[in-house]
Amino acid sequence: MSINKYEKDGKTFYTVYRNVLGKDNRRLRIQKRINEIETYKEALRIEKKLISELAIKMEKLEGRGLFWDEIIDRWVVSAKNGLLGDKASQEAYIKDHQYRLKYTKRWKNKVAADINKADARKLLNDVKESGLSLSMQRKIKGSIGLIYKWGMEEGFIPHNHNPVEGIQLHQKSEKVPKILTLDEVRKLLTEAKIRRHSWYHVWSFALLTGMRSGELLALRWRDIELDKGIIRVSRSMSQRIGGEKSTKSGYWRTVPISDELRSIIVELMQERGNKEFVLPRLTGWKSGFGGKILRIFLSEIGIEKDIVFHTLRACFATHLLASGAEAAKVMQIGGWKDFKTFQIYIRLAGVSVKGVTDSLSLLPDINLANVVNLRNH
Repeated sequence: MSINKYEKDGKTFYTVYRNVLGKDNRRLRIQKRINEIETYKEALRIEKKLISELAIKMEKLEGRGLFWDEIIDRWVVSAKNGLLGDKASQEAYIKDHQYRLKYTKRWKNKVAADINKADARKLLNDVKESGLSLSMQRKIKGSIGLIYKWGMEEGFIPHNHNPVEGIQLHQKSEKVPKILTLDEVRKLLTEAKIRRHSWYHVWSFALLTGMRSGELLALRWRDIELDKGIIRVSRSMSQRIGGEKSTKSGYWRTVPISDELRSIIVELMQERGNKEFVLPRLTGWKSGFGGKILRIFLSEIGIEKDIVFHTLRACFATHLLASGAEAAKVMQIGGWKDFKTFQIYIRLAGVSVKGVTDSLSLLPDINLANVVNLRNH
């Protein structure tokens, strides 16, 4: 019996005692006793409440009762306190994962251990249907897997329970990336300069360095060594964290200064030499409207292409490769870490297959004019 009656000072009291063992680990035990209950009816009510309370405590003790958002919160606290290593304690690293995990808000009130593969497939499919890139889909899946792995290591989630493990993300049929041709690039910069467009120097810098938008925003005068002809790229402005972080590849790199880039830098020195940042803080840039502004101007000058600001980086790589530059050096200058991604620009430039078919000789070596003359005779 969990309810027992006893006498004390001539009065009748009841005591309630409950003992709960773990479901997965029978050595786990939680017990609680409440004394001096005055009526049997009250003892029954307390017993019912105690059963529920201890069951919840045991589930949490075994890691079965923590909600998904509780697991995330604990991971964030551990990361911020440096318990997961130097990289995980960096603000940008933490915020990047928090940003991706926002897509799991439907799991907020679900016990982490109860989220299954069907839940994970549904979530990842909805993410895909929302139009997010395959790269972002993979990052979201990776962040979910990271939290589950940590939760299992800490004992908050049962071992071998990771609902995203083994789920494949499939690439849609690949489309040829849209870039600007060399003539279009020249027209863009020529018209922008003639019209004194406020974005002229930004577009020029992007096309001549291959730097990402955030890297251009974070570029300071101290990063440019004009006498040595180099630019040190080590930081990037992040809209998500509202500040600076390391470059996407995670390491600094050197960009050589060409003669054309030097002329742009000299112009900027004359205009902005007393400012901290090299490029102007243009309206809409930090808010992510750089692509829209670029498309509007291209349309004004007769170039109708659905491109984004990042396209300028693709133009840098593609046209530099087409000019004969070594792929490894272009990768190094632009800070591409993944060769599989960089291969897109190699294919666009056509350098990997250029000249391969020159030795193929199939057409008949016949002078049709002579054939006609012979037949007329």
